[in-house]
Amino acid sequence: MEYREIASKTYVEEQIKANPTIVSKKLTERALAEHFGVSRTTIRNALNDLAMEGYVFQNDTDVEPHKIFEINMLKMSSFSEEVKKEDDIDLNIKVLTNQIINMPAELRSFFGSNEKLIRIVRQRILNKTPLSYEVTYLPSNRFKGLEQVDLNNVSLYQFLKENYPFKPSHGREEITYESATEDKAKYLEVIEGTPIYKVSSNSFDINFQPFEHTEQYLSGKRFKYHLSAKNIFNYGEKQL
Repeated sequence: MEYREIASKTYVEEQIKANPTIVSKKLTERALAEHFGVSRTTIRNALNDLAMEGYVFQNDTDVEPHKIFEINMLKMSSFSEEVKKEDDIDLNIKVLTNQIINMPAELRSFFGSNEKLIRIVRQRILNKTPLSYEVTYLPSNRFKGLEQVDLNNVSLYQFLKENYPFKPSHGREEITYESATEDKAKYLEVIEGTPIYKVSSNSFDINFQPFEHTEQYLSGKRFKYHLSAKNIFNYGEKQL
């Protein structure tokens, strides 16, 4: 690292130490870089060092503590149903896009066809703060007209069960951890590079036919996942 970069990084660190709230106000690396007049690499290096020292991503005494939501991985209930088990929850669902697209190559194996899909991008907002960002794919032939429906503040699972002849049966979820890229950081309102959950879900109906693939992104600070079953010996992977 050149002297000029070191000096810029030191300047940024000193400014954030003096006013840590600037991080939550600016939210993204790009916004911070523009604010301080330095490169995004400098911002990233400064934030990494400040996180190690405990100056950022710590609780602010002026901010209401985050509510932690626990999600049972073994239940076929919707995300909204799981979150709304808590009291005093003001959860809103904002649809960013709802359109028909060509089948992505990576989903052909799961859906077993090359038909067009409905791609629904949604943002869940809790008390004006983004809680999740998710992308859902559904077969367009099976759910005809869904792309024309206003799904804002609507439980997708509930709407599908009430308006289409199908019953969800089981699914498979894979949870991984990744760093928030620019687009996900924007919709979750976190700093780029912040660790987030990625929950990839494949859902099947009672006839073992795939009907949904979803990729959901969540702040790691807001959620805990657990397994809760009445009889653990009844659970296992089914070969389809």
